[in-house]
Formats: sequence, structure tokens, C-alpha cells
Amino acid sequence: MTTRPITVESEAWIGGGAIITQGVTIGRGAVVAAGAVVTENVDPYTVVGGVPAIYIRSVGLPAQKMAQ
Repeated sequence: MTTRPITVESEAWIGGGAIITQGVTIGRGAVVAAGAVVTENVDPYTVVGGVPAIYIRSVGLPAQKMAQ
């Protein structure tokens, strides 16, 4: 059996019941919808959902990040 780590970067949110497969990275500030099945990396500041998870939309950068 082989395994690969799952990486969840800061400010990311994962909804209840979501499944994330091995080797996937959830980018900074990304949102994974409840019940989603994530089989590929999720870009930073995006929303994904569904089975399998697909891109839904981008989310804005936090206000303090935009001001810099």
C-alpha cells in the first residue's frame, strides 16, 4: 500500500462530509463544499464542489491582502 499526504494550506475551509483523496493540495483560502469528492489540487481562493469536485467560482482575497 502506498500513501501520499494531503496538504491543506492556511485559510482554507473544508465542508462536512467532504472526501479528499491522497496527494491533493487544497490551496490557501480555498473552499471545498460539503460532500464534495476532491481528486485534484484546488487552486488558492477558489470554490469547488460536486462529485467529482469541479471549479465553481473564485473568491476574493481578504481585505488586508488586497490593501498591500
